[in-house]
Amino acid sequence: MATFLFHLGRWSYLHRRFVLAVWVGILVVVGGASAAVQKGYNDLFSIDGVPSQHATQMLLDKFPGTKNPMMDAGVTLVYKAPEGRTLTDPEVSAAVDASVQAVRDNVRDLGAAESLGNPVALNDAQTRMLIEQETQSGLSREVAEEDAANVALVSADGTTGTTSFSFDVDLPADVTTEDKEAVNAALDIARDAGLQAEAGGAGFGDPIRIEPISELIGVVVAFIVLVITFGSLLAAGLPLVTAVIGVALGALGITGATAFVQLNNITPVLGIMIGLAVGIDYALFIMSRYRDELRHGRSRPDAVGLSTGTAGSAVVFAGFTVIVALVGLALANIEFLTYMGLAAAAIVLIAVLVALTLLPALLGFGGDRVFRRDAAAGAVAASAAASAAGSVTGAVPVPGGRHRKQESGTVTGNVTGTVGSSGDPGRPRAGETAAPTLGTRWVTLVHRAPGLFVVLVVVVLVLLTLPARGLHLTLPSDMTSPESTTQRRSAELIEDGFGPGRNSPLLVLVDASGVRADSESLKPLVSSGVDPAQAAFVTVKDRLSNNVGVKHSQLIATSEDGTTAQILVTPTTGPTDEQTVQLIGQLRSEQTRIEDETGVDTGLTGFTPIQQDVTDRLEGAMPVYLALVVGLALILLLMVFRSLLVPVVAAAGFLLSIGAAFGVTVLFWQEGLWGLIDSPGPLISFMPIFLIGVTFGLAMDYEVFILSRMRERWTKHSHRAVATGEAGRFNAVEDSVVRGFSLGARVVTAAALIMIAVFVSFIAQPLPFIKVFGFALGAGVLFDAFLIRMTLVPALMFITGRATWYMPKWLDRVLPTFDVEGEKLEKAYESGKISRM
Repeated sequence: MATFLFHLGRWSYLHRRFVLAVWVGILVVVGGASAAVQKGYNDLFSIDGVPSQHATQMLLDKFPGTKNPMMDAGVTLVYKAPEGRTLTDPEVSAAVDASVQAVRDNVRDLGAAESLGNPVALNDAQTRMLIEQETQSGLSREVAEEDAANVALVSADGTTGTTSFSFDVDLPADVTTEDKEAVNAALDIARDAGLQAEAGGAGFGDPIRIEPISELIGVVVAFIVLVITFGSLLAAGLPLVTAVIGVALGALGITGATAFVQLNNITPVLGIMIGLAVGIDYALFIMSRYRDELRHGRSRPDAVGLSTGTAGSAVVFAGFTVIVALVGLALANIEFLTYMGLAAAAIVLIAVLVALTLLPALLGFGGDRVFRRDAAAGAVAASAAASAAGSVTGAVPVPGGRHRKQESGTVTGNVTGTVGSSGDPGRPRAGETAAPTLGTRWVTLVHRAPGLFVVLVVVVLVLLTLPARGLHLTLPSDMTSPESTTQRRSAELIEDGFGPGRNSPLLVLVDASGVRADSESLKPLVSSGVDPAQAAFVTVKDRLSNNVGVKHSQLIATSEDGTTAQILVTPTTGPTDEQTVQLIGQLRSEQTRIEDETGVDTGLTGFTPIQQDVTDRLEGAMPVYLALVVGLALILLLMVFRSLLVPVVAAAGFLLSIGAAFGVTVLFWQEGLWGLIDSPGPLISFMPIFLIGVTFGLAMDYEVFILSRMRERWTKHSHRAVATGEAGRFNAVEDSVVRGFSLGARVVTAAALIMIAVFVSFIAQPLPFIKVFGFALGAGVLFDAFLIRMTLVPALMFITGRATWYMPKWLDRVLPTFDVEGEKLEKAYESGKISRM
């Protein structure tokens, strides 16, 4: 593969105009097609095969005209009277009337509005109707009054009231900005009169979109890091250009895919975050190798080819690893998560292709202006080395490192070692001093006390992991919105006025078509003349009421044929409370017992249970997915580095870094450590599994780029260095670690800093879960790159010595080989099998 990549990179360099035209053409075509066919994103987090799905389908079948709870664009308006007044005061009531009327007059897509009105008037009418209906059906007045109070639209103290309506749209994501602005304008009427007026509900959620400020911050920081790394503004700009083009193409492609599949509107967000980071990093790795090849005296076309063949092979391997990890999200069997993984994987694939083709073409356009000093130094060194060889062998140097025979001499071949990229890694080049780099100083420090560094890293990461035991997951809702938003304030007003359970209603469906009239549980009612179906409804309601955590349960509707009933269960706790999660489990266990006893079919649905089902499925998929990525790491690294210990250390280090990332994310974003986060709360449900996938891919990137340099030194030079005394006080293993680390540390440090900058910049986004994603990914990269790959890994290699590179011969023969170092390419190039330019 390395040889193919060599030819691809050099060809792209030489045919730069054609390559650029192809990529621009693809971008234009994809952009135009996407704009023409795209159908937009939705904001649904649904899963097939979960318990709530059965109940939801029962609701839709038995109660025609009812909308799926996850698709209903409902809005709840909440009004709170000024201090010392109530909603019945004439001036307050008039302000509420004016606000409600403004909604009716100005919202274009106003749908179901039967419950839209002044809360006081609606509450009086609703209370009278419920009490009359229930007492006529045989319930006591006391029970009827309790039921009416449980669904009251005005709080007991008369200060807070709610009214609701739905937008006439297919999905909450379809609500227009104009209609939301009309609602806000209507609320301002009440606010101007001194009331607190807020709005919440699925139909009034903030749209999921990327504000450009995050991308700008990430790109600026990346540019600064690249300038420091390359010492050139032009060279620093090339990785940014290729990354932006790759991300733009990927984002347009994902948008166009909405014409064929339904995609959640968070899908492109995560793809953009990952694509921008890996796009910059992959270009950085190839350009760093290009710079090295120029320093070795290569011609620019050959330097591009060699860098694409060597570093490009590592990029292909790294990209493949990330893609497999992202595609592996499909194992969770969650449709929206599968599409998110596939979309992000597609952007990573584009980043790899751009790095292998467009980047060489742009280097061609840059010509001699890119790394001019490095190329000049390399040419001088190559000329001096070739002249020295020529004086001994009679060879005359020609451009590109080739030699021609003098008329009176003989040809002895090409100069190798000094000017070849297969020369001694770690040895200072001609014209350079042997002053140790920061990476050399660091790995030498680790070498002095490797055991201490191992203990420190493990202890620190384990301690940071401990808070992850309290991880609480949920999906976005009004109660997880920032405290400054009207959605969050509306939920808090409802909680204060009606209790936390009003924000987390549970809907139980009871189908009594197959009820057994002779059931022991129903006998007391059936024997007194109650219809078996009605007896089942009452029995279920009473049994559910007896569960700890239930504030109230009541019958709220019966199907036209009288076989199915809706029971509203109001918890004592809110939607983000762990007790509500436990209650859902308790109710489902109780339902199973009731079904066995009576023959009825029951189900639990509603916004909160549906979200909890999604969360439970994601939590259940995490161990399987974690086992997949760890197993994948072991196999791939075993093939690449031909070592038993290296993959084990890499996998163990990944587990430590991902655990610490979970822990600090819980500390800051869930627990609100030091008050730095203004709205701490449960984390979004799919954050952990996605964090595992992305961090795994990036961890393997850094592992490959550092370890490949170490292995190259080990296989080619360390033993000779020890024999000649060049290794100094180091043995062969220590020499390979120190010299290899010194070569890879600078570029990996730059890559990690860029990744962290891109991810952390997303904390500037307005939506909380995007902030959390950016923080968690940044923390994962920080821990893995600097504590694991650049501290723990070399420390353990120092301790284990020769066992680091041990590989059973039988296993070495069985496993396929993946040459990420481009060793075969370098040999072919040096031997002349590959033509030079």
